[in-house]
Amino acid sequence: MLPKNVYKELEDILGAENVTQEPAILDSYAWQPALNLLKDAWVPRPEAVVLPQTTAEVQAIVQLCNRAGIKCKAFSTGWASYSACGSEGVIQIDLRRMNRIIEIDEKNMIAVIEPYVCGSQLQAECIKRGLNCHIIGAGPNCSPLASLTSGWGYGWTGLYTSYSNRNPLAVEWVLPNGELLQMGSLGSGCGWINGDGPGPSLRGVMRGWGGAQGGLGVFTKCAVKLYPWPGEEGAPKGMRGMMLDLDMETPKLHKLYYIYSPSYAMYAEFAHRIANSEIGYIHCKLTTGGFMSVLMPRAIKKIMKSKAIRATTKALQHCTSIALACHTEREFAYQEEVLRKIVEETDSFIFDWSKLAPRLHDTLLWLFHRSIPPAMIFRVGGNFLTSFGANEMYDMCVLGCEAGEQLKRPYIDKGIFIEDTGDNTWGGIYEGSSGWGHIEECAMYDLRTSRNPEARFDYLDETVKAVQEKTLGFSLASVGGDSYKYLGPVMYNYHLWQSKIKSAFDPNYASDASFYIPPYEEVVKIMEQEDKGRMFGATNLES
Repeated sequence: MLPKNVYKELEDILGAENVTQEPAILDSYAWQPALNLLKDAWVPRPEAVVLPQTTAEVQAIVQLCNRAGIKCKAFSTGWASYSACGSEGVIQIDLRRMNRIIEIDEKNMIAVIEPYVCGSQLQAECIKRGLNCHIIGAGPNCSPLASLTSGWGYGWTGLYTSYSNRNPLAVEWVLPNGELLQMGSLGSGCGWINGDGPGPSLRGVMRGWGGAQGGLGVFTKCAVKLYPWPGEEGAPKGMRGMMLDLDMETPKLHKLYYIYSPSYAMYAEFAHRIANSEIGYIHCKLTTGGFMSVLMPRAIKKIMKSKAIRATTKALQHCTSIALACHTEREFAYQEEVLRKIVEETDSFIFDWSKLAPRLHDTLLWLFHRSIPPAMIFRVGGNFLTSFGANEMYDMCVLGCEAGEQLKRPYIDKGIFIEDTGDNTWGGIYEGSSGWGHIEECAMYDLRTSRNPEARFDYLDETVKAVQEKTLGFSLASVGGDSYKYLGPVMYNYHLWQSKIKSAFDPNYASDASFYIPPYEEVVKIMEQEDKGRMFGATNLES
């Protein structure tokens, strides 16, 4: 429990109605099943929950935590366990009252938003103005501000709208010591137009590759880069229904295809040719087995017992979902001709959804626009984890697919993960004109029935070691936790630099860094213990 004087100060800052220690409410924040590998779906209960509405209130809360020696953790739309408190004794700063789209600058293609604005909310307003935004694969319910400033994120339209590292512009940032930093052009009085100046850029400190996951203060406003919407302005026509029974019309110059390639090598070659040709709006890997698991979570177990169906599914595993979205008929004709030529040259074949199933075509394409399908992965067992997923040259990403399939198969056979044929990977190329991209390996499981829950940690350990041994880049499974202990020494001692940033920006350790990294002095002590453990043959600190 918080000391009474601290709780009283929080009430003075926010009003009694915006502060609580009610156990039932605290438990609602501790219930975090998404990407939670523990035996149950709970994380540490916060000491209190506070609901600020202004940047000044956020500053006052953080300053109080520094004076009182208490940690805090920001929470916006709160997707997955790393959004919640990672240890005991932490105040949860719930930013749901900061929910405004402050501005959409159509001329300069910028939106300025607060933390609780979600992807679908921003996209709906942008499309009315002939613009669009990037939505990460976690789904349209997530905060773009959170993914841009504090986490990782690639979405279906990354070929056209880039990805989280590239889309933040100017940022308003309450540092862990309570000071206010206006980053980029905002700090120079030049508005929201640029995240990297005038003056030095702090984008690398702010988010690096994977973000600090709430371990470096609170972001209260962010300018988001927008992109032209290649279609009719306004809401989609004729939209009715929900999710799987959605019925709507897509813009006439939008079309979705599935491309099936004969091998991993040809799948990668197809991707490189799409990048070099600079066509396309959506490019993303989609495995048939994983898709079948999502659509038929009960039937898949029986279906996969058939050797013929299993063989067919494996033959179709190297699938690319690709969409064209153009401004003119001439542009569309050109892009489709190039696409069909690349399909022919890579010994692949093309499935045009609009020809076979027009209604399903419209539904699928809009679900991809909204970045909804990845969220459907919960439908199978209620939970999943992800691994690999480095931002690398796409050949490296595809090598990760192969490694992930091999590592995962034994865990599926033992009943630890749900059957998805092994290769359940997702991700695509960025921005066109390069072979740079992202593919992550997902694994689905059921917290209620999965055997040997500790094996989920074992699998992730194997993936991180595989990434290191095969030099496949920094994986999603390496973010947070203690992977830095064995990755840092072989990756330019990034953990030491990262921990020095933590110490410099958070001298009183007021921001919960359970999903980031401890301060420098603590990391040095931990690494010394690790070295002693290796010297005496121990495999971990406990042993």
